[in-house]
Amino acid sequence: MNANLWLLVVCQGLFFTNNVTFIAINGLVGLSLAPLGWMATLPVMGYVVGGALSTGLVAQTQKHYGRKTSFQIGMVVGVASSLLCAWATYLGNFWLLVAATVVAGYYNANAQLYRFAAAELAEPSAREKAVSMVMAGGLIGAVAGPNLAAAPRSMTAVPFAAPIWLWLAWLCSECCCWR
Repeated sequence: MNANLWLLVVCQGLFFTNNVTFIAINGLVGLSLAPLGWMATLPVMGYVVGGALSTGLVAQTQKHYGRKTSFQIGMVVGVASSLLCAWATYLGNFWLLVAATVVAGYYNANAQLYRFAAAELAEPSAREKAVSMVMAGGLIGAVAGPNLAAAPRSMTAVPFAAPIWLWLAWLCSECCCWR
């Protein structure tokens, strides 16, 4: 199998780890920062809405610059939005947290396309297997995500700020995977 295919498997696993961690932490941080209780999940909704709003832009980026460059731009946006989420948490600014998760949706929209890149890397007779391998890489997130979100919740004076920084570290490691 192609070495880049294995990198996509790892990236998919890290992406799902990021999603589980990001959604869990943003729900908890949202609950602690929201002006009203019903607003607690707005940051999580921002991640989904940001992804939906970004799909056209991601498609244009991939068309003009290719998948590799688009994935790298997605990683940079993911790192920047994670930093913004951490800053919003430290400031206690709910609306900045919501805005940062909408921006993080661009990263989400990009990473959702790893499986299609896998199909392009594989021989025509092995495309289904390549896509299945990349999608199976997401099982990493089922194990690593909850543990990453829960373990260091009280490492900083601001609750849940440390896991956001750990999410950033995972995102940076994923950035190194796509060459």
